[in-house]
Parts: sequence; structure tokens; C-alpha cells
Amino acid sequence: MKNKKYRFATVTVHGGEEGQFMHNPSSTPIYQTSTFFFNDTDEAGDVAGNNKEGFLYTRVSNPTVKALEDKMALLEGGDNAVAFSSGMAAISSVLLDFLRPGDEVISSRHIYAGSRGFFENTLKKLGCPVRYFDPAHQLNKTIPSLINSKTRVVFIETPSNPELSIIDIYAIARLARQYKLISIMDNTFATPYLQKPLSYGIDCIIHSATKYICGHGDALGGVVVSSREIISSIRRNTLLNLGGCLSPFNAWLFLRGLKTLHIRMDQHCGSAIKIAKFLEGHSKVKNVLYPGLKTHAGHKTAKNQMKAFGGIISFRLTNRLACKKFLNNLDLCKIGVSLGDSATLALHSASMFHSKLSDSACRKAGIDPQLIRISTGLEDAEDIIEDIKAALDAL
Repeated sequence: MKNKKYRFATVTVHGGEEGQFMHNPSSTPIYQTSTFFFNDTDEAGDVAGNNKEGFLYTRVSNPTVKALEDKMALLEGGDNAVAFSSGMAAISSVLLDFLRPGDEVISSRHIYAGSRGFFENTLKKLGCPVRYFDPAHQLNKTIPSLINSKTRVVFIETPSNPELSIIDIYAIARLARQYKLISIMDNTFATPYLQKPLSYGIDCIIHSATKYICGHGDALGGVVVSSREIISSIRRNTLLNLGGCLSPFNAWLFLRGLKTLHIRMDQHCGSAIKIAKFLEGHSKVKNVLYPGLKTHAGHKTAKNQMKAFGGIISFRLTNRLACKKFLNNLDLCKIGVSLGDSATLALHSASMFHSKLSDSACRKAGIDPQLIRISTGLEDAEDIIEDIKAALDAL
């Protein structure tokens, strides 16, 4: 795999695994071990000092985990990768490695709630304030207005969770280079199959591997892809010292999932556009947020930087009660958090997590009380549409 540039589907099957293990197994072995033995102290010292390839302790590296890291680096077009026990472990470890007390972060206002919670509840306590910009505003004006001598990082998601706002990746990378900032992007929703931010100049990519990388809803994990220098720093600092390492078994599950990533994403995306068009034409739906629709504000940008528009659809009903009733009327679609599963999942944050907050309090906290998020599964789209129609018609 190293001597020839193969296409995406071939890399998902063979990349990072071929020829690395004894006896040429058809499935990468699970190295379910905490530590590795050595023939003598000199060999141990060489491995520990990075003078010789090898494995010392699974908290730092493991053959099964390394196969996943190598595959993800190949798929994203990066030099190297490092895996973590969850997407949030990956996000927090990256930022804690880059930042020092007094450094500041610029972030899109539309990001995953867990990321925002880390920014507000942890980074601020460490003396690293976060300034937010609206992705709908002109980036060339809003971002420079937020930058000062302490600004270190710019952080984005596109498409964002759950609003599905779209940000021009190239514009962010260009601004980051211009102002000597580190650009970090969460690419969970798109996966490397739909967009490759490193090719646009982004410095560091983060995935919640729990989602589409896994694809089966049976493992937690996160992956960071970047330059060799950045990954080495993260591995020897925050991975080693905070200990948020990925288990070998979960790495194996992600390797299994990656082999069908391209096939699954085609199905997710194909179903999503059908469902979005159905919702757009339903009288009880206030509006639909899906970048594949021409009515979406970021449609042109998404079309330029994405292969397809993803498997997530968000839409608004008239009020919180209607959203709650809609979810409770679903049958085939399942009420649940997360996304990228083989089953279609429906989520209404206001009623599921913030039922004690008023609508105004929800909006102040960045939660839209009228918004429902659908993560399309691998079912026949027509069956999901019938289920959604029945739930809407029952309102």
C-alpha cells in the first residue's frame, strides 16, 4: 500500500493492515494485552526511547490500535494519527496539548454540545477563553475581529451538529495561515469519504470514531489525524499523561467498520436526500436543514467541498410539544443519541436533555427547542419516510 496511491475503497479494505502481522491473517489480530515483553533491557530501552520500532505499553501504542491509526491517516491524507477512547477524549487531548494558560480559542458557534461544554467548563477554568463566530457571517470580517496576540487556535465543524451549518474549509485554513493560528476541524459528520480537510490546508482533523467510522453502534472511540510532529506531541503528552487510550478490541471493531465505510455512506447519503425532500414538502414541517437541498444557505459551499451531503437531517416543527409528540409517534425510527448507526435515530435535545429549561433558556444555551435531528440508517428510505409521515400525520 505504501508504494502506490490507491483509490478510497481499496484503502478502506487494505490500508494500514496489509503485511504488518505474522501469518498474513485475513482479519487484523486483536492484541488484547496491556504490556509487551522484551528479550533484554537494551531492547526495552531502544523501544522506550523511540530508537527502535516496537510496543511498550498499550496506553501509548498497540499493534491493533496502530493499524487503525495507519488506516485513518491514509484515508484522511495525513502523515500520522493517534486514537483515543472517545471523541471527547480526542478533542480535549488535542486542545490541551496545543494550549497554555492565557491562550485563546476562536470557534464556530455551531459545534457539538460536548465540545462546547469542554470549552466553557474546562478551558475557561484553565485560563483559555473561547470566542465564537457565527458561520453564517462573512468569515473574512468576523474572524479577524476576534483575533488578538493571545489567539492560538481556530476550531470548526462542518457540517455542524445539529444545525448542519456549512463553513468554507479553505477560507478557514487560509485565515489560520494568515494569522499563524492552528486550525482544528471535527470531521465526524462527513468522514474522509465525503471531505478531506487536510487537503484544504486544515492542520488537524478529529473524528468521533463512535459514529460513522464504527457504523454499528457498538464501540466508543476517537481519532486525530495530522502531521507527524503534531501527532507525536499529542501521543507523548496528553495521550500518555491523561491516559484516554483506545482499547484494542474497539480498534478492531473500527477496522471492521472502516471496510464498509464507503458503501454505508452512499446508503446514508442516498436516504438522507430522499427524506429531506419529503420533509421539505410536508405541511407540518416548518423548515428543513440539509446541505443537499438547494434551499440550504451553505448548499453551494458544501457542493464544492463535499462528495455528497451526509446522512444527517435536521428540521423544525412548530413548537417543543409537537417535537416531543413526533418522536413518541415513531415506530421504525428509534429515539436515541449518537449517529452513524445502522438504524435510523431521532433526537430532540430540548425534551430529552433540557426538559426543565424554558424555550428562551434553551435558546440562550444554544439549543433550538423546535429542532429535531435524524441520523439516517441503512434501512430502505421508503420505509423510514412512511414511519416519519405517520408520526407527522398523527400530530
